[in-house]
Amino acid sequence: MKQLFHRKHKIKIFTWFRVGLLLVLLLAAGSLYTPYPAELVKAFTADAKPAKKKKKRKKPVAVQQPAEVSTPAAPDIASDDEEEVELEAWTPEDSFAMPAITLPPFPPALPERVEPGKYEHISKMSPGLNVHSAVQFEPGATASQERDSAAAYQLRVALNLSLPTAADGESLKKANPVLPELFTRYDELMGKAQVSQWYQALYLHKQNHMRKNAATLSRLLDRHNYFDTDTILEIEAPESGRKVLWMQSDMDVVSDGSDGDRLPDMPEKVKNSDNYQPMTSYRWRKRGSTPNPLLPHWQERVKKLSKDKTANASALQHAQNVVHDLKKYSFLLAEYDSFIVVPLTFKNGGNADYRPQLGDYAAVVVGERIFPAIVGDFGPRFKSGEGSLRLAKLINPKATPFARPVSDLGVSYIIFPGSKEPEHGPIDYNRLNSRVQELLQEMGGITPKAQFQMVEDPLAPKAAPEPVPAVKLPEPSQPQAAA
Repeated sequence: MKQLFHRKHKIKIFTWFRVGLLLVLLLAAGSLYTPYPAELVKAFTADAKPAKKKKKRKKPVAVQQPAEVSTPAAPDIASDDEEEVELEAWTPEDSFAMPAITLPPFPPALPERVEPGKYEHISKMSPGLNVHSAVQFEPGATASQERDSAAAYQLRVALNLSLPTAADGESLKKANPVLPELFTRYDELMGKAQVSQWYQALYLHKQNHMRKNAATLSRLLDRHNYFDTDTILEIEAPESGRKVLWMQSDMDVVSDGSDGDRLPDMPEKVKNSDNYQPMTSYRWRKRGSTPNPLLPHWQERVKKLSKDKTANASALQHAQNVVHDLKKYSFLLAEYDSFIVVPLTFKNGGNADYRPQLGDYAAVVVGERIFPAIVGDFGPRFKSGEGSLRLAKLINPKATPFARPVSDLGVSYIIFPGSKEPEHGPIDYNRLNSRVQELLQEMGGITPKAQFQMVEDPLAPKAAPEPVPAVKLPEPSQPQAAA
């Protein structure tokens, strides 16, 4: 019994000992997070080792640094005669200042250099086109949403064109101020003039052409060809009833046509050209056996297109038609014949009494001069004002296929519908000169101020000079013999 009591008491003492030891260890561990361990260390080491005197350090002061980032300078050390203090332990309240940091500037909004490449202003795509550009920004959705929207990034092209009003007799004075002084009954003629339906049709074709090609500005009509017609008037002479179609325009140059009978040879650059037009709308059956000088080139062209499997069928058909016509017909020669070109629109519709036909006579008025011509060809439906190279050079010797004789609207094309000869053929220039003068007389006549220009046939065969009769000289008298 005594032994059992001793054993229980021993276990109880051992348990309390273990609990006390555990508490001491916990307190020791917790003291590590207090300033007391450092104080105890100082106390135990005070006698063994004398404390070193600490030199006073200046407290760091926050200094504003320059724009660029640099390393702060080391703090200055105080001299020996300054008061010496011990360094205090670091506390959370102490802080130091960071140097100011300045970020580099953002890149410029516009590039500093232009990338290489070809740049062409849109106004150069159509001469005379005035371009007014504007960029407009509108609030939108997120970029990821707007990238899928076609309307968020688009170019809108709008052409603002004026539709001109047809000129009357009074307005025509701006194009040619001397017109009233050239025609005896100018005021009476213009007083009864009516704007032709072909004027409206011409500008309707211009509108359709511009609408069709609005997306490709390089194919637009330029300012010159859009405003190429001042008026188209239908006039009936007061007394004779002669019908006159008066077109006021400029004059471009046409250089088409060929005729083996009158011109059996042509320059090599013309004979070998794929762009030269060998035919005119005015034609007649060949009267001679000399082949057309352009026929060999077009026959060779048919052979090449026939062998080319990638050739356009319409191009081959066109070449075959040209070969057929060159064998069968003769045509006007723009370099030698005096003729004008009218829009294809005139061929149909409108008032039949004023509808010009191929071969009708015409008077071309420029300034005070009047030139005789015939209607020799049809041109595009959306353009007017063209003359043959021969007529252009008569008006202005400096004219070429690439340089028009008259650029303003000072050319009057006075066409006499129904005046053509019964049969087509080469122009009889004697008949041309006399017939145009008669027709001008039928519409009231011209004044002495008007200068009618007689036109000669440059291809007419030169008459052989008449032989000079031999003059018979009297025989010399025989001297008499001396007596």
